Amino acid sequence: MTPPSPPPPGPSLSVRPRRRDQILTTAAQLFATKGYTKTSMRDVAGASGILAGSLYHHFDSKEAIAVELVENYYTELVEVVRRSAAVEADPLTALRLFTAEIAGLAFQHQAALQIRMYDAPSAASSNLKTVIHSAPASLSRRWRTLISAAVADGTISPEVDQRLLRHVLHRVTTQAGLAAWTGTRGATPQQVTDCLTTILFDGLAAGPAESTESAALAAVSDAKALWEADAAERLAGRRGAVLAAARDQFALRGFESTTMRDIADVAGLTASNLYRYFESKDSMILEILGDFSDRLLTAYKEVLGAGSTVTETLDAILWLLEQASQQFGPEIEILQGYGRLVALGLGEHYEQGARARLALLAQLIGAGVTAGEFKQVASPELVATCVREIMWSPMRDLSSASPLRARKFFRRTVLSGAAVRS
Repeated sequence: MTPPSPPPPGPSLSVRPRRRDQILTTAAQLFATKGYTKTSMRDVAGASGILAGSLYHHFDSKEAIAVELVENYYTELVEVVRRSAAVEADPLTALRLFTAEIAGLAFQHQAALQIRMYDAPSAASSNLKTVIHSAPASLSRRWRTLISAAVADGTISPEVDQRLLRHVLHRVTTQAGLAAWTGTRGATPQQVTDCLTTILFDGLAAGPAESTESAALAAVSDAKALWEADAAERLAGRRGAVLAAARDQFALRGFESTTMRDIADVAGLTASNLYRYFESKDSMILEILGDFSDRLLTAYKEVLGAGSTVTETLDAILWLLEQASQQFGPEIEILQGYGRLVALGLGEHYEQGARARLALLAQLIGAGVTAGEFKQVASPELVATCVREIMWSPMRDLSSASPLRARKFFRRTVLSGAAVRS
């Protein structure tokens, strides 16, 4: 007996899910490039090729779209954790695979990361904030389990600070999709992920990276002293106070979510008085990041020109970036949303300095490979970008991590590698 044919699927069951997925994909692209706060439901509808009214048949608000994007990202994180627990591999291999998967996922969910990190603090309702703060706890537990197992197995050096390693791996991998991978010759997400994991686990130095004093390190000390001496002068007076308030609010809320009124309130001014000092938020962010960029570029040149060996110089650059993260914490936090600032046309001055610093670092790494002091991990440009992203993992998130503790950690990972060399 021939079984009856199944009924044809109804249009509401086949078309609607596909249309909903298309809308999510389109909205994600807009949020990632234009920004969540700057994207309207009308924008999403137009880019999706439907009328604004029709969009509300699928999502009742822009925030509902954001919630689903973040929840989808968290769901995939949980799935990666689940798959990792089922992997049959030695502890170090399992840790490497997990690191690569989490980083790869970040490239697939750029909008969710953008919303989670920069747009939500002040622009979101309590519902979206609740979703954002419900990041899966299983991710942190998995990092802890994998790192502890690799240390117990003897494949991760016991000299590596496990807490800092967990923090840096988490920050670097979950933010990989938001980094500005410029000047990297079109590197793919896989190449970026491979480069990051190779640097952290295997290090760049071809031989032992011993702790020694050098002229390059002395140059870092000079730069730090100058930054500290100039800090009070830069923020002196009413104008300096306004600039400091803007810097702190941009770091806390994100540039796009911060209003002139927010800055005026923190600075103790009326909004009208604020305009006596700055004509716009744009002028503030340009001055804040431009000043930071200029100071850091000057310090780079002094360290690179100190006459130390290539390995000593890279060691000093690592220390310089750690000192910069301590001295310019708010600026570093603002730069976590650097891609959005560039998209808004506000990154030209900083971009010029960033390109110059990246070129200097790439030249140093290339020279190290030629001299046999560094291993050939990837192109010098990609390695330099990965080192920069690793070093911008804010250690101030860990109140107990002193600068010297961070210095020892970065020397042990970026130079020597967290994994025990065979």
